[in-house]
Amino acid sequence: MLRMYDYECLNAKCGEVSEELVRYEDADKVICPICGSPTKRWIGAPMFDPRLGLDAASFPTMGDKWAKIRRQRKKIESARDE
Repeated sequence: MLRMYDYECLNAKCGEVSEELVRYEDADKVICPICGSPTKRWIGAPMFDPRLGLDAASFPTMGDKWAKIRRQRKKIESARDE
């Protein structure tokens, strides 16, 4: 089964960041497409299968979570001021 992974070249002069479609078994064997150096695999965002009925857009982002925390803090601070 093929999967999409994000990679960063370990060569300091190159530093290419790429996205590669590879087999799960070969995920740690990918080399940089630019310079041929070894790469480091990044942990990517989870993928949701549309057949499960999950919409990734409906999940809160980190920005949404921080905005909620800010609203809660303002509410607490205004309650203290009263």
